[in-house]
Amino acid sequence: MAANCKICELIAETGDRRLELDVNSSRSSRSVAKDWELFGKTTVNKHRALCVGRTNLTSFDDEEAQSLEWTGDSGVLNTGALESELSNMSPEEILRSFGHDPEQVEIVGTLKERHSQYWSRDKEQMLWKHTYAFALRRSGPAENQVDPVELLNSMDFERKDYKDNFSHLPESTFVLDWADWQTGKSDGGGTQAFTERLSNAISMAKSRVQELRAIGRGLQELVIIGGGDMVEGCVIYPQQSFSIDMNRREQIRFTVGAILRSIYDLAPMFKSVRVVVAPGNHGEHRINGNRTTLGDNDDLLVFEMAQVAIEQDETMKHVTFEIAEREISLATEIQGWTYGITHGDVFGRGSGAVANRVFNWYKTMAANRHPVGASDVLVTHHFHHEATADWGNTLWVQNPAMDGGSDYFKEALGYDAESGMASWVVTPSKRLQDKQILR
Repeated sequence: MAANCKICELIAETGDRRLELDVNSSRSSRSVAKDWELFGKTTVNKHRALCVGRTNLTSFDDEEAQSLEWTGDSGVLNTGALESELSNMSPEEILRSFGHDPEQVEIVGTLKERHSQYWSRDKEQMLWKHTYAFALRRSGPAENQVDPVELLNSMDFERKDYKDNFSHLPESTFVLDWADWQTGKSDGGGTQAFTERLSNAISMAKSRVQELRAIGRGLQELVIIGGGDMVEGCVIYPQQSFSIDMNRREQIRFTVGAILRSIYDLAPMFKSVRVVVAPGNHGEHRINGNRTTLGDNDDLLVFEMAQVAIEQDETMKHVTFEIAEREISLATEIQGWTYGITHGDVFGRGSGAVANRVFNWYKTMAANRHPVGASDVLVTHHFHHEATADWGNTLWVQNPAMDGGSDYFKEALGYDAESGMASWVVTPSKRLQDKQILR
């Protein structure tokens, strides 16, 4: 993306796949500009010259778009239509140019190779386009495959009946933030290590409740915030399929089980439990790397499946759910305070301090009277580190992740954020207090 490219900014803002395909197609710049009426021919030419493709890789239409299909230990890489042939590139160079690691995956055959000409109206000459499909398989050491059921059974679990010994204490709510679990991610010890971290965090949460009640916090209510990226997914970025230890189905099954076990372990300690859920970007259902709809999200699905199970249990009638439908952010009330909740990918990509990007988004929501724009506390995730800022009437709380970190992120920036589960207390007089990261 070139600096100040109007078309790139529009694509990023709207997420309009049709716009992206059209400006990257073989149609004349004049025709594209005329049809969209959002920019001129010169703007299209600048975008095509500076922003389209990587190593001269250009998609011409939706049928020839770049894609990766992966099943088990084998897959298919469709290159899309390219301006340059790949005949002079080694298999390793081809894999690297599409963002894959030759130490993890190898090309085992060519399934399709097509070369055809088309008339370029912009250049007023015949040009070639080239499309390929390669069969892939894992070449590196197999990732540690996990048994989701066995891991769930290994979690500490203790079921007790609720005893109302705290109604005489001042009214308050205990909040736990569940976000960026990214189950199935192999970095940081994979799902095995995540299971140990989660089990430890839930055990610490139970101890924390006892500590807080001992100093006068009633904690009659538990609010669990589902902040998104509960699963790792499989198609967020090209090489992701080679850095997971569970496929999408296994990730969903394991995550639902982990949510249920954790709720069943915690719920008997409280008079009422609310689970408030927003979607993340890793849970998005994608086809050829492109999002489908806002509501088609595994981060919402795993909580909905847990909800179906819990609603069948007569002993869990005090547990309720508030799950987003097509909203990226939502507002809820805790002890009279308005809590705004969003994952954080809605702030968009870009440079600059995270706090500034969050504030610019938030003030836009407030100006347009979006429900989240009236938050007393704005809770965000996505960036995997802990941060807070007091904006007067609004307190911003950025929570850490529960995943095992990112090897790529650490190698690129030299550091990694420490994982943990955020917890705090809300009372009618204080919007947030007694915060502690459980790790």
